[in-house]
Amino acid sequence: MSDRPAGRSPFSLITLALDKFLIWVSIAVGAVLAINMIVAVFYRYVLSSPIFWADELSLYLFCWATFLGACLAVKRSDMAAVTFLLNRLPERGRIFGSMLIQLSILFFAVVMGYYSMIWIMSPSVMNLLSPALSMKMWKLYVIVPISMLCMAVFTIEHIVHLLQDLFIGKKGGAAQ
Repeated sequence: MSDRPAGRSPFSLITLALDKFLIWVSIAVGAVLAINMIVAVFYRYVLSSPIFWADELSLYLFCWATFLGACLAVKRSDMAAVTFLLNRLPERGRIFGSMLIQLSILFFAVVMGYYSMIWIMSPSVMNLLSPALSMKMWKLYVIVPISMLCMAVFTIEHIVHLLQDLFIGKKGGAAQ
């Protein structure tokens, strides 16, 4: 007997855990961003003594929130889409169209992940310090390959579900 919920593959459990982790990291990043901005505004306009690193921290936290949000959007298939043509296709055509879209997302994530790793591991980025935070820039940029890896994992999950729908048929609706 297994502790897993019925019908859940080990891969689905991994993606579910990754999804929950990304949600909590996103919440933490959002909270730190909000606190940083509130404190920065208070110091700048009330105390007339701006915090010199607050703008840079806000910029990097916003970038992290954006990439984390993109991962979560891929997981939930919440990206903006024009489905005019896809909705007019028969069931198998919709599955093939969705498969093409997912393969395109996977291709994008793999290519971006690969080149972002090369970029981050280059000496020009590894040795670069951020101007105000004095942090190694690779630590700030590492969200790009991490988010691309997460997107690839979530896209593979969608592809597996589409293949199951195509070859096995729908069992109680499409899995998300």
